Amino acid sequence: MPTQYRAPALFTLLYLTILTAPGVALGAEKVIIDTDPGVDDSLAIVFALKSKQLEVLGLTTIFGNVETHLATLNSLRLLEIMEKNVPVAEGASRPLYIKKLSSPADVHGEDGLGEINLPLPKTNAIKKSAAEFIVQTVMDNPGEVTLIVLGPMTNIALALALEPDLAENVKQVVAMGGVLQVMGNVSPVASANILGDPHAADIVMGTDWNMTLVSADITRQVLVTDRWWNSVRKKGGTNVEFLFDTSRFYRTFYQSVGYSDGYPNHDSTAVAYVLAPELFETDQRAVRVVTDGMTIGHVVAAEKRHSSKPGPWFGVPLSNVTVGVDVQGVQQLLEATITKK
Repeated sequence: MPTQYRAPALFTLLYLTILTAPGVALGAEKVIIDTDPGVDDSLAIVFALKSKQLEVLGLTTIFGNVETHLATLNSLRLLEIMEKNVPVAEGASRPLYIKKLSSPADVHGEDGLGEINLPLPKTNAIKKSAAEFIVQTVMDNPGEVTLIVLGPMTNIALALALEPDLAENVKQVVAMGGVLQVMGNVSPVASANILGDPHAADIVMGTDWNMTLVSADITRQVLVTDRWWNSVRKKGGTNVEFLFDTSRFYRTFYQSVGYSDGYPNHDSTAVAYVLAPELFETDQRAVRVVTDGMTIGHVVAAEKRHSSKPGPWFGVPLSNVTVGVDVQGVQQLLEATITKK
């Protein structure tokens, strides 16, 4: 397991004060969230929407935790609950080449939101596809848009195919997924977000742009515990109870697989990286994804020296891969943000 990185306590307190102060939006970062809500995606989306440091330009939807169309409906539901006027663009319904994995209803529930059975949204997705929306938004805001990728990377790969100049106009890409030193959740070597479309992941990770992979090695360290929820619920804030309700089904699943006091905070940890990269330790790696065989979906993050040697990593651009995290700092940042009145 990677050594945990801890920012100095005074720095963490100061940073949280700045990020969560009412009305603070100095240089708010423009983001598009590519998502498959999903219980953990829902928490991450609310986290981003409530942060004064982020300007959410749109949600693009993808298969993964649920089918793509249900991801779209859930995104619209979340925005209505949050009373946010943010465009939603529906994305790909299947991977580039392989057969699509089954949606994990046992993890997120049949509705993707922990079986709370919300009514249908009153709003609709825009007519543009996710890839088209990503391209247009990035090219209209060159060098300003961060892509936060919380599911399989199909939409991002399709956007790259649509616009050859996309990579040089994106500010950064922060993607959640992959396992490096821990077991995968859908195979011994693969996480769901990567195995969901390994070819797309290899394309995205192999593109020469500012790329960060927030791996499951790190997100599994940042637990959403019962104690954390008790603290959050006491502080209240808009939609806290809604988020708690969605989490109960998810909590039960993780308890059944050995998590006695909570569950991993996957997607919100990727959003936390965008907000406070100082809470993370990263290493530059040449990343490839295995696209066939029994290790399909395996993320191989080679040391940068391998990118200059003949072989499968030769010329692969370097990505930032998370290797350490200030667990308490991420938990405090999330709590402070979502409990704002």
